[in-house]
Amino acid sequence: MIFISFFAITGCVNDKKETSVKDLDAPAGLKEIKGDIVKATLNEDGNIVIDKKDITSDVIYISYEYEGVTIGLLAVRDSNGDIKVVVNTCQSCGGSPYAYFVQVGDKIQCQNCGNFFAIDELDNLVLDGCNPIGIKDRIDTNETIIIGTEQLKGLKDKFENWKGPKT
Repeated sequence: MIFISFFAITGCVNDKKETSVKDLDAPAGLKEIKGDIVKATLNEDGNIVIDKKDITSDVIYISYEYEGVTIGLLAVRDSNGDIKVVVNTCQSCGGSPYAYFVQVGDKIQCQNCGNFFAIDELDNLVLDGCNPIGIKDRIDTNETIIIGTEQLKGLKDKFENWKGPKT
């Protein structure tokens, strides 16, 4: 078990890892983190580039490193095939180590407060509400989604103790 946990936490040399981790210390009784965890790909301007063909109905967790802190995003296709990308922390719970979301069927659940959010509704988030943080700087092209990083850098403090899925 220790051997498996070591590799689930540290990952492999490549930038993508599949994981299935259960953290019994999470207040919401952590659901298993299943899916790909990938390191953010940056373009020449320092923005995150997400290849649309890599996004499915299974959440992909994206790790963006800023000043030694991992800032998490999640990307997923909704029931209509539209791609949703949000910051993987709760606006209300942000700062808590367990303020991150895990996919449970067609919803995501905050592992701190336990609230569920429908994947289909991830573009209808309440500002300053108890829900994931919406992306302010997003550009869609035919093949990619480009996410500006200024907003993410401003959220660094919410991720300093974060125990969410990361590479």
